[in-house]
Amino acid sequence: MLTFTIRQFFYSLLIIWGVMTVTFVIIRVLPGDPARLMLGQRADAQSIAALRKQLKLDEPIFPTQYFDFLGKAATGDLGRSFAFNRPVIESILERFPKSLVLAVPSLLIATLIGVAIGVYSAWRPYTFFDGASRVTAILGISVPVFVLGAVLILVFSNWLSVLPASGYITKDGGTNLKYLLLPMLALAARPLSIIARITRSSMLDVLSQDYIRTARAKGLPVGATVIKHALRNALNPVVTTVSAWLASTIAGTFFIEKVFAWPGIGMLGFDAVLQLDYPVIQGVVLFTAVVFVVVNFLVDILYSLLDPKVRLS
Repeated sequence: MLTFTIRQFFYSLLIIWGVMTVTFVIIRVLPGDPARLMLGQRADAQSIAALRKQLKLDEPIFPTQYFDFLGKAATGDLGRSFAFNRPVIESILERFPKSLVLAVPSLLIATLIGVAIGVYSAWRPYTFFDGASRVTAILGISVPVFVLGAVLILVFSNWLSVLPASGYITKDGGTNLKYLLLPMLALAARPLSIIARITRSSMLDVLSQDYIRTARAKGLPVGATVIKHALRNALNPVVTTVSAWLASTIAGTFFIEKVFAWPGIGMLGFDAVLQLDYPVIQGVVLFTAVVFVVVNFLVDILYSLLDPKVRLS
């Protein structure tokens, strides 16, 4: 177990280093000059040069800027925002809870509804409900989240006028959960569809086993057979899928936050791209990658405790 944990930890560090390096390189090759963007198009050359020197943009990208970025990031220092002149980590920690408010309920709803649909589809295969759920799942997997978000705004905000198109749940000291419904539905669609398909497939495999047929032959109630015996043994791949989607859902809030003007780290990242705010872009990407890697690392450890075959493989 210790060897497995050390190996997974080492792999996680490699992934984080790779993300840091790729992000650093891509941002540096983007067109545009952050100093000119901050000062405006009418700024003179001397002012731009002075600001570039202050921001250390005049130093060599490799190795000076690169190793400076790695060293500071390792200590939690993600630099200061060019646009707002405040520590990047402060902006991220201020926005991250708002992204969690959107991501966690979305995944919870996707899990509960997806498992329920998958179980019922496996219990009544090849019925109208099963066929409709499969078609809906394919659409949920195929349609991009930002397209689905735009459609939800069009239907429920513009046509029906029953839900707000954008905004955060707290405003003027009050709480209004109506603002959460549309972005939550848009974000939950894809994991719900995948969880429903995985649950159906796993349940069909378990329901065809001999011990299930024996339980039915002995006259056990259908509910006890399906829920108590079949579902318990079919949940392993479902748990793996849900665990993987926990990190993916947090990362997937980027497009949804932009569509619904949700003030999370996704909006922070989009605004930073438009302003060529290098430290914020790097910080948001790195922070999201670390969250993704840490969650998957913990899931791997937990799953290895539940299933020793994972450690052996």
